[in-house]
Amino acid sequence: MTSKKDVDVFSDVKRCSKCILPQTFPGISFDKNGVCKYCHDWEPVKVLGEKELEKKLQEYKNKGVEYDVLVPFSGGRDSSFVLHQMVKKYHMRTLAITVDSGFLTKEGFQNIETVTKALHVDHVWLKNEGKIDTSKQNCKIKFHGWLKKPSINTIVPVLNSGDKTMNLQMFQYAHDHNIPVVMGGNNIGNSIFEQEHWKTGFLGVFPNERGYYGPSDRLKLSFLFGVEYLRNPANFSFPIFKEYFKGASVYFFESFLKPNDVDTLGFYDYIYWDEKKILSTILKEAGWKGAADTTATWRVDDSAYPLINYMYHTLVGFTEHDEFYSKMIREGQLTRKEALERCLSDQKPRLPSLHRTFGELDVTKEQVDDLLEKYRTKLLGQIKGDYR
Repeated sequence: MTSKKDVDVFSDVKRCSKCILPQTFPGISFDKNGVCKYCHDWEPVKVLGEKELEKKLQEYKNKGVEYDVLVPFSGGRDSSFVLHQMVKKYHMRTLAITVDSGFLTKEGFQNIETVTKALHVDHVWLKNEGKIDTSKQNCKIKFHGWLKKPSINTIVPVLNSGDKTMNLQMFQYAHDHNIPVVMGGNNIGNSIFEQEHWKTGFLGVFPNERGYYGPSDRLKLSFLFGVEYLRNPANFSFPIFKEYFKGASVYFFESFLKPNDVDTLGFYDYIYWDEKKILSTILKEAGWKGAADTTATWRVDDSAYPLINYMYHTLVGFTEHDEFYSKMIREGQLTRKEALERCLSDQKPRLPSLHRTFGELDVTKEQVDDLLEKYRTKLLGQIKGDYR
């Protein structure tokens, strides 16, 4: 079990005096006042604006046979708000679509049913049981391989084994059913608040503020992840090679594979992301609910993230919430005190979800904790600062 010593490993970690990023955050540095480089480099979030969105939507209204817009819908917070806005505010003929990759949570399923009913919107599922079984088996094999040869750089690729072609499947569905535009999708038009800057940062490669990598950085990432792939013998099976190959192919060539008659729009490229407005809207008007085992409202639809965040928090003392709330501080949506309090609450281990995942992966929490503690000692020796 995790000891008190383990829990306190990061209790004295230095954090930015303006936001809450810790000194274990990749690429971070502080000025003489303790303010981090990410605060110094921050530029206020800019969006294209509602008028531009309305103008764009007019191009698609009544252009489809039955629907004007296809909205990818996971049951999460942000896609629920987008769906609500398309139906209730912009009065688009809307079809919601969900690709079931096998990693949706029960909360995600419940919200999909509740929200679509509340909004009286049509909804379709894309599901391939064979792909789901393969993804789950791959995830199990990869995780056992990770435990034998851990790397902070491969936590997400190992555990986030969902179908990497889901965007292309949705684009193809839109093409086949004469729907002219897809409003978002996986990593399309996510808000700047949720564009993660750090998960590849331990490799020394960072995206821009929109989460995009330039051509040279993409090549560098491909090479570095290729090295990581070859370092772990657990990857030497055809199903896992095929999964990674498909992921890389989509990563590089998705824009070329998308049907030419289907456009994509990112809702949060036009509309400023406002947490209070989003949550109040979907809670009151769509019946949306969060997860019972966490106070966080982000990623309650993705079953991989309770474990992903647990591993990052154990290894480096922070999760995606630290970066997320730091951005909200810089934008005036949270105070630093509020952000710290929310991280303290949101980062508590989601034990019911974790135990379900451990059961699916055929490991115990004790096994995982023991490995994480040993690996952390080695890892923190490579990161500036001594927390051992």
